[in-house]
Amino acid sequence: MPSFDPKQTEKIREQVHRLNNDLLSAAIRDDTGLYWPSPYYTSAGQFSFKETIDIFNGSSGIALYFMALFEYSGRKEDLKTAEDIIRKALKSEEVLKARSFGFYTGISGVMYACIRLYELSGKKSYLNTAFRLIRINEENIINNTVKADFLSGYSGSLFVITLLYHHLQSDVILTMIRQMITRVITEARISETGLKWDYDRSKSAFDSLTGFSHGASGIAYSLMQVGNYFKNEGLIHLAEQALLYEMQYFHEESDNWLDLRLGSYRLSLPDAHRWDLNLFLPEMRKVNSWAHGAAGIGLARLYAWQITGNPMYLDQCKTALNRCLSDIEKMDRTDFSLCSGYAGMIPFLLKFQELRGYDFNEQLYAVARQAKHLYEQKNSYNSYVSSGPFDYGLLSGKAGIGYMLLQLLNPEMTSAVYPDLPLNTAGTMVDIGPDKKRIRQGIFFQYYPKTIQLLDWSEPDFTAHFYAEDLCEFEDVLNQKINTLQDAKDRNIMEVFNFEHQRTNCWKAHKGYLCYAKKNEFIRNQYEQLSLFSDEELLDLKMKLADHVTFHLITPGWRAIMELKESDQAVLFLAEESGLNTIYIGQLPKLVISPLGREAIKGNKLIRVILNGFIENDQRTSALDALKQRLISQIRSLIRVGIISIKV
Repeated sequence: MPSFDPKQTEKIREQVHRLNNDLLSAAIRDDTGLYWPSPYYTSAGQFSFKETIDIFNGSSGIALYFMALFEYSGRKEDLKTAEDIIRKALKSEEVLKARSFGFYTGISGVMYACIRLYELSGKKSYLNTAFRLIRINEENIINNTVKADFLSGYSGSLFVITLLYHHLQSDVILTMIRQMITRVITEARISETGLKWDYDRSKSAFDSLTGFSHGASGIAYSLMQVGNYFKNEGLIHLAEQALLYEMQYFHEESDNWLDLRLGSYRLSLPDAHRWDLNLFLPEMRKVNSWAHGAAGIGLARLYAWQITGNPMYLDQCKTALNRCLSDIEKMDRTDFSLCSGYAGMIPFLLKFQELRGYDFNEQLYAVARQAKHLYEQKNSYNSYVSSGPFDYGLLSGKAGIGYMLLQLLNPEMTSAVYPDLPLNTAGTMVDIGPDKKRIRQGIFFQYYPKTIQLLDWSEPDFTAHFYAEDLCEFEDVLNQKINTLQDAKDRNIMEVFNFEHQRTNCWKAHKGYLCYAKKNEFIRNQYEQLSLFSDEELLDLKMKLADHVTFHLITPGWRAIMELKESDQAVLFLAEESGLNTIYIGQLPKLVISPLGREAIKGNKLIRVILNGFIENDQRTSALDALKQRLISQIRSLIRVGIISIKV
């Protein structure tokens, strides 16, 4: 718990008082309530204003600030101000015809603000309002919210809906929770380690994002909160898999997790299509805030450590702590906003201090002091954006600084940026979804369907009795089992396993929509140039199998088991924007592709390698010339669709 000396405490109070006056003087009141115009950018450096209702920089977030002020001061006028803000928000077009549904960016945030007003005022009408909002927007919240993340996706909404369930114990809400959990499970995708979400076009990123707001930590945090509330080990398992995925992008030298977002500048780099992490690394390692980087990721690890007791998570928290303390010591940026600045480190430091008995008063007060200096100089807490003096939002602007200062004065206040579900006091636990074993099997089996089917035919109920903690162990179990089979026909199952294993490895390596959209853009542009090359010019270039394509030769045993056509000679696993495409190819493309590896060879050499096999069979010159032309035509086709890559 922070223990500031009386002088420091008074200075923090003065800062809150000044901020409060600033907020109230900028408010606009009409006959429906109170609101603040929110800035939004119309072009680079140019912004305008509109009324918004979200937590991020709109009315719901500012209302949460006044609720926090009420928790600290006990003044009823502060709670009334919050009620006036929400009354106005509930009449807005953004609520009546909602188009955004997330926790911090949409209607779920308005619901959360209503729930908090109920908790502070005892007025059940606010719960009824939240329930009405969830029913009106049910389909959009459950199925039409594109992202999974905590800030603007359905995992954040899942948290809010579970909080509403706690207060109302409604079977209707429980059904919604089950539907959302089904979606979470369905959309989980394997990676090199762990599981990930948000791999589609909704995110401009190197891979599924890390971090608390838009990434793995936030999704994991919501799943842990809901899983712990309902005592569902399956959800906690999914959360830990998300945290495991995130560790792929831990950068040890920086004591930080990489910010995988890719903007237009990074995507315009000459070799961006190669999708080499090292190309983007210099900027990715810098960011540390509540939204992205160690401070927010540390929040998820702290909770993981609390509910699992796994010391690994505490070690990761200590790493996040080192980065936060280092950044606060430097304090070389002029952004103190809750979302992206130094104020966003306060929740992590306070929670770590509470759980581990550390003393971070010096660092916490330093953040408050430096924020005050910037405010006095710029009338803003973020000098990097021109709208700063006019931004009163919770995550983006002035209300957020006031909110964090109030948390320094009242560490036990309910935090909207590190929210906790209450203890489940119901007499009996309800079933909200499958347990850990069923979730794991459901995910594992979808990648090895034929192998599982054949093993169950060979040994009935085989899959019902085995255990595997993760996909790697699951693959080992399958491999070992197949190797123990005695019947020659059964041993051919290994051919199927090898096929599905190679395909699964391609899924693990898949980097999401943007990676392959960028590659395809490069392929189209390059082919447009290469189409002008003569055959001689083209064959003088070096060629290789594209790095997003994997070649798998069809063996006789596998052909027999799968009952494939004789014309199917090989398989290509082609990574695409939407996932992985399995393509069966015939003799001619197989002849061209099979000599290619990841090392480039000249087209002339490739042609010679292929033709040499026919020369040995005394083929006529005219037939060889015709075959050569067919091969060149095939090469051009394979370049056009991106299967063959040209090294220029």
